[in-house]
Amino acid sequence: MGRQRRRPEQNQHPKRGQAPIPAPTYVPRRRQRHEQDQQPKSGQAPILAPTYAPMQAEPVSAERLAEAPVLPLEGLEPWAEIRGPALALEEPPCATDGLGLTFVHPDQLELERWTPTVESGAKDVTTLGLAEEPVAVPETSVPTAETPAGVAPLAAPAPPEDPAELLYTQARREADEGRADEAMGTYRELLTRFPQHLRARNNLALLLDAGGDHQGALAELDRALDVDPGNTTLLTNRGSMLGTMGRYAAAERDLRRVLSVEPDSVEALFNLGVVMTKKGLWSEAVPLLRHVTELAPGRGAAFYYLGESLNHLDDILGALAAYQRAAELQPSNARALYGLGIIYDRLARPDDAAAMYRKSRAVGRR
Repeated sequence: MGRQRRRPEQNQHPKRGQAPIPAPTYVPRRRQRHEQDQQPKSGQAPILAPTYAPMQAEPVSAERLAEAPVLPLEGLEPWAEIRGPALALEEPPCATDGLGLTFVHPDQLELERWTPTVESGAKDVTTLGLAEEPVAVPETSVPTAETPAGVAPLAAPAPPEDPAELLYTQARREADEGRADEAMGTYRELLTRFPQHLRARNNLALLLDAGGDHQGALAELDRALDVDPGNTTLLTNRGSMLGTMGRYAAAERDLRRVLSVEPDSVEALFNLGVVMTKKGLWSEAVPLLRHVTELAPGRGAAFYYLGESLNHLDDILGALAAYQRAAELQPSNARALYGLGIIYDRLARPDDAAAMYRKSRAVGRR
């Protein structure tokens, strides 16, 4: 018989009278080289860990700031059949302005122009997303050769007001007060004198669409996009209107153009998801609408259409959860309640289904 090899663990036991043999430790070669590089050579000072000094943000020029798109949500309408709330264009802030957030409603967010002010004793002024601007020091009435002692210097004359902005402010006020016809007349007067005023043309389109003149609204948006073809707010509004008119292919083109630039645009995602449901492409609608519910968890209409899509894909439990959330966010959404009734029927819960059908009819009569 050949000689048997001893197992490795047997070789590790010390012989009688010897000290225990410690287990070997292994250090990866990369770590060995790194530790050797970190050790100072003879005669050299210890190597210190690097320190990093934060770089100060460069000041933002007025030209660069004016180029940044400012696409706030304004004049949000109630939930409709196919479209989300319309978007309104706002003028870009000037170099000394920041963007202040104003919460109007859980589903509404409006960006307003906001100029920082300095209170007494304040040491600095910061704005949202902008580098710190220097604070202007007011002129003092120091006597000079031109201004004798005791005579205050004359204040600089106020710049003339922009006639386009005066008309725009007037139209906005008329629209806010419910005088839509007067507001449309003021917008048309403004556009006659300043045909490239995009905010006025966009708002005129929204008023026309709200009044039922969809073709006129679409024509105004076409003219605005001739001036600024890549404006995502205008494209979103046009895609929404095209979807409402049943022109799904054209609506999809506009909305996908927006998402190619702004993949997290809630309005473009929502409207495209609804267009997919209208085309019966339920599996394509689900990821779009689910993304909307992640970005805007208070968007009840998105949960309703998600429930519709999941129901058609036979995801009963997913549809149930989506319909329930839609009914919680929009108690007056009769279709969400009716969808719950359908799901309860599919789950063999006839009593719950009948209760939802009755509630849906009651809400629909209001």
